[in-house]
This record gives sequence, structure tokens and C-alpha cells, in this order.
Amino acid sequence: MMPQLLEVWNDTVDPKHLTGGIAIGVGIAVPAYLIADQIFASRGDGTLGHSYALLVGIVGCIVGAVIAGFLFKPKRVITTAGADTRNRQEIINEIVDEYGDLGDPRELGPSVQEEVRALGLFDALVENHETRAQEKGGHK
Repeated sequence: MMPQLLEVWNDTVDPKHLTGGIAIGVGIAVPAYLIADQIFASRGDGTLGHSYALLVGIVGCIVGAVIAGFLFKPKRVITTAGADTRNRQEIINEIVDEYGDLGDPRELGPSVQEEVRALGLFDALVENHETRAQEKGGHK
């Protein structure tokens, strides 16, 4: 049986594990802060001691988060949608029909061209642009 899961800050969590993680964080951070505050207060400057104690408490929060991360694994269920079987040209044609001509990708700036190439779309966009240019009047 799947435990009841909650969505917190766009993440899926088990309420028992969330409570456990909070308890671990508080159980480590608060005593770390209080003990450090006592140690630093007994050594002199109270204001600076409180600041250092706060840093120790923050480190305690981080330690608690790491421990909770090891104890309570993610509950995400990843599903993949069916692959779109249309080819790139069909999809590019739909985009052009909806938003208008995309222009010649060779006229884009070098950094943008690099990104489009990294996505594997540059050649498909060039082909689409040339095909549409030929359909409009035979010029490239």
C-alpha cells in the first residue's frame, strides 16, 4: 500500500518523513545553538558570541538536512509521456503556422546559434527556412 503523500513546495513528501526530518533538524540545530551560545557567552563578548552561536545553529540545520536526506529517500514518481512521433519539420511547421515566420537561423547571433546547435535544431530550422523561402518565390 502506498503511503499518503503530500505536496510541499512543488515536491512530493511522506508526512511521517517530513515530520521526522523537521524533528531531526530541530533536534540537532537547537541544542547546537544553545550549547554554542553558552560556550561563547562564558568566554566574553555576548553579542559576538550570539552571532557565532547562530552560525553553529545554521551548521546544525545543514547537518540535520543531510541526515534526513540519507534517511528519507525521495517519493517522486516519474512518469514519461508517450513520445511524440512527429518529425521535427512537422513540429516546426506548426510553430510557424501559429507564431509566424521564424527567419533564417544563420542570421542569429553566434551565442544563440551555438545554443540552437546544442539542441540539435539548427539544421532543421535552416531546412525549414529554405523550404518556406522556395515556396514563397524561389529565393533563398
